[in-house]
Amino acid sequence: MELKLFHFIEDTLHALEEMKEELEKASRELEGFFERLLLGANKGYININSRVKSKKSLKEKIIRNDYYQKYDTRDKLFENIPDIIGIRLECRFIQDETDVYKFIKRYFNEKIGVLEDYYCNLSEPNIILDLGSKQPKEQKNGIKMYRIDGKYLCEGKSINFEIQIKSLVNIFWSEIEHKVIYKNYNYVIADAFYKDIMKAIKNSLTTIDQQLLLISNQFDSGESNSFEKSEEQLENLLSKIIYDIFAVRMKESIGVLIDFRQSCEAIVKYVFRDRSDYGLEKYNQNFVLGFDRLRQLDQSKIDFKKQLTFDREPILKDECTKMLAKHIKSCINEEFQWSLFFRILFEIEKGTNAQDFENYLHYYTDKLYSRIAAYKLSSNFTSAETQAILETLMIRFVHIFIKVNSVELLYDNMTEQIIKVINAIVDAVYRNILTYEQWEKEKDIYLTLLELRLLTMFNMDIKAEKVLDFLERVRYSKSNIEMPKGILKYIYKL
Repeated sequence: MELKLFHFIEDTLHALEEMKEELEKASRELEGFFERLLLGANKGYININSRVKSKKSLKEKIIRNDYYQKYDTRDKLFENIPDIIGIRLECRFIQDETDVYKFIKRYFNEKIGVLEDYYCNLSEPNIILDLGSKQPKEQKNGIKMYRIDGKYLCEGKSINFEIQIKSLVNIFWSEIEHKVIYKNYNYVIADAFYKDIMKAIKNSLTTIDQQLLLISNQFDSGESNSFEKSEEQLENLLSKIIYDIFAVRMKESIGVLIDFRQSCEAIVKYVFRDRSDYGLEKYNQNFVLGFDRLRQLDQSKIDFKKQLTFDREPILKDECTKMLAKHIKSCINEEFQWSLFFRILFEIEKGTNAQDFENYLHYYTDKLYSRIAAYKLSSNFTSAETQAILETLMIRFVHIFIKVNSVELLYDNMTEQIIKVINAIVDAVYRNILTYEQWEKEKDIYLTLLELRLLTMFNMDIKAEKVLDFLERVRYSKSNIEMPKGILKYIYKL
C-alpha cells in the first residue's frame, strides 16, 4: 500500500495537467502585460521571462514543504501555492531593481477592499499584486530579493503568480547558487564551505582575498591527524555513501530527489554509537563492516511509496519513550520525512523493523537523560524526588516534541540545543527551588518556561496572552528567572 502522500501528489499533478493550457495562456498574457508596461518606463528593464510550474517542480515542492499536511485538498493547495506561474523582470543593475519595484508600486495604486495588502490599476483590474508586505524579502540563504505575490483573475477564476525582479548580476549568481546549493542534493562533504564561498562571491566579486582565506581555512581544517578528526571524516564519508545509495533509489521510486543529508548524518551517528571507545583501529573495522552492509543495500530495490510495517508491536521501557513511539508511528506512513528517516534506518540496521524502532527510540531518550545535569538537583532533593522532577520535565518535552512534529528533532545539532535548554531549566530549578513541596507548587512555571523556550527555538506560533500570563505567574512567585529575549518578542503581537 502506498503512502497517502503519493495519492495526493498524483491527484494534484493530474489537475495541473488539466489546467496546463489555461495556465500557459495566463502566463503569456501576464508576460505581454508587464512587457508593455515596462518597455517605455526607462527603468533599466531589458527583458521578461515567464514559466508555468512543471509537474516535477510541483511534486518536489509538495514533498519538501509538507504541503500535503497543510492543505488537505488539491484545490486548497492551488489556492495557496504562490508561484504556479512565475514572472521574472530582468534589469541591468542592482539599483535598477529598486527603480522597477517602485514604478510597479506607483502604477498599482488602487487598494483592493476584500484582500488586505493587494492593489490593482483601474485600467487592468484583473491583475492584482501584494504590495503591502515589506520588500525586498529575505530568502532562506540570507540574500534579499524583490518577490511580489500576485493574482490573475480570468473567467471567474483566480490564478496565483509570483514576480521576481532581478539584475543581470543577481540572475547570474542566483542561477549558480540555485543549482550548486539549493537544488543540488548530491551530498558534498563540507558543503557549508561552498556556501560560504558563494556568499563571498555575492557580497563582492572583487573580494578575492576573502575567498582565498576561506579556501586556506578549509584545507587547514583537514590536516589534523587526531582520532576525533579521523572519526569525523569517516562518518562524513559514510553519510555520503548512504545518501548516494538512497538518492538513486529515491529518484527511481518517486521521480524526484529531496534533500535528506541531515537524516543520513543523524543515522550514522546512531549506527556508530559508543564504538569509538575502542580506538581508531576498532572503529575502522566497524566502518568496513558498515560499508559492506551498504554494498549489499546498493544492489537492492527500495520502494519509497510503500508503507512501513512492523512484525509486532514495539516494546518500550518507559512512559516518555512510549509516547514518542506512539506519535512517530502515527506519522511514519503519513509524513514523508518521518517515513524517509526510518526507512533508511530500517534498511541499514540488521534487526526487524520493530527491534530497530525500539533500539533507536531508547537510544534517543537515553541520550537526553544522560546529558541532563541531574547532579545539580541532588543537593536539594532526594534521589526519588530528583528522578520525579526529571521525568516531569521529559514528559513535557515529549508533548512539545509532538507539537513541533519535525524529524529535525532527531538531528544532532537540534538535540544539543534541546539538551542545553533542558539544562537551563534544571539550573533555574536548582537556584530557586529548595524543597519538593515548593517544586509541586511552582513546577508549572518551569514547565511553561521549557515549552516557551523550545517552541521559540523552532519558531512556532505562541499566543502573546500565554507569554503575558507566564510573566505574571513568575512575578508573583518566589523564583528569580532570567527571561530569554526570544520569548519577549511574542508580546509585541498584542
